[in-house]
Amino acid sequence: MLRIASLTLGALLLAGCSSFPDSIATDNEDALVSYSQVKNNTSATVGQSARWGGIIADVRNDEGFTVIEMVHFPLKSWGRPFVSDDTDGRFLAVINGFVDPQVYKQGRSLTVLGKVGKTQEGKIDEYTYVYPVIEATGYHLWPKEAERVDTGIDYSPLWFRHNFYAPYPYRPYYYPYPTRVRVHDDNSGGKNKQ
Repeated sequence: MLRIASLTLGALLLAGCSSFPDSIATDNEDALVSYSQVKNNTSATVGQSARWGGIIADVRNDEGFTVIEMVHFPLKSWGRPFVSDDTDGRFLAVINGFVDPQVYKQGRSLTVLGKVGKTQEGKIDEYTYVYPVIEATGYHLWPKEAERVDTGIDYSPLWFRHNFYAPYPYRPYYYPYPTRVRVHDDNSGGKNKQ
């Protein structure tokens, strides 16, 4: 009995650690199709559930709906996009209603839950691009991440850091000796240097 209770508690803790925000949570994680599955075989995946994320590239509001162009990135275990220098491509998220472009700005992280729609053709500069489409039933705009600053701690003693690496005249092991040149006349009338 104790073993079952500990396993249940462990499962609940693990589930709590990887829970998604309510707006992008689903009861059936196994039914979700990945971005690469849709990109490779769009016609077979239309109408299936999907949860994709990435960063916002563009927001276009139309009458009654908004189209958000996204740069796709894989999701972390809690649903936030893992932004890197490598992407599988782009997709369009179609959202019912108005989405304010001042809030949903270019570069912000967004995760979208919904159904796979038919692909749409568009242009990125002069390049014709075929976008996979997700018709959103829920979405979550992630707060901006604080910029990470790597810091280090120098555990060496202060006298070591400041004395050995400081410039002259603070180095205790370096004492400047001036060069001495003695000039004197000897009996022959010439000069000797010592």
